[in-house]
Amino acid sequence: MALQLRSADFLHNDGKTYCIRRATHEQDFTIYEKREGEWVDSGLDQAVKDLNFAEFKRLGLLIKTIMDADRWID
Repeated sequence: MALQLRSADFLHNDGKTYCIRRATHEQDFTIYEKREGEWVDSGLDQAVKDLNFAEFKRLGLLIKTIMDADRWID
């Protein structure tokens, strides 16, 4: 299946629910975390700006894990 716009909810072993999404097929994915029923940007762009390589790597690997699950809703 080709990459879509939004993944299905992904329950990570850290107990948090994530999804990845983008507005168009030309954009990169952003990762979101579900907090109190709301989707909140997990801060990938901020990690890049802050040169926080550990957080950038963690979120990047999480995006890959979600992509590998190949569960898309849009």
